[in-house]
Amino acid sequence: MDPVHIEHTADTTHVLLEAVLGIVDAQTLHEKLSTVLACATPVVLDGSRVERLDAAAMQVLACFCRAARERGLAISWQSPSSGLQQAAQWLGLEFILEMKS
Repeated sequence: MDPVHIEHTADTTHVLLEAVLGIVDAQTLHEKLSTVLACATPVVLDGSRVERLDAAAMQVLACFCRAARERGLAISWQSPSSGLQQAAQWLGLEFILEMKS
């Protein structure tokens, strides 16, 4: 199963994260998120399904958010799960992920 599903509209790229994101998903997650950067549209990250993720997946998400910001792409979160929010807080990545609590 893909760790992420991407849907493009005329003015937004919607990224749906799967329930479990681990180190085994990191490379695929990175590759798919890299294609999102090339779209050059605002990004909506849907973290509502995320139940469990590890530091490797969080690192990929943080790198993606930093790269998007450097390219001037707007990022917003749609319904981040409590597990995702807790992981961001525990790892000190709330600012990089642009996840306001």
